[in-house]
Amino acid sequence: MPIYEFRCKSCGKDFEVLFFSISEKREVLCPDCNSDEVEKLMSVFGGTSGSTSSSSCSTCSSSSCST
Repeated sequence: MPIYEFRCKSCGKDFEVLFFSISEKREVLCPDCNSDEVEKLMSVFGGTSGSTSSSSCSTCSSSSCST
């Protein structure tokens, strides 16, 4: 379930709306002024993938020593 960020063009409020699917279409209204003059914002998301640590072990070439 994606959460999209919007900005109201009338009052300037930033807000989020939960959609139940990526393909869901519905009217989005500002929660402060009820205006339908809103724009979708580009969201930044965080995440991790893989390991960022490196081995300091000098006796092997493995990057994941178990000591």
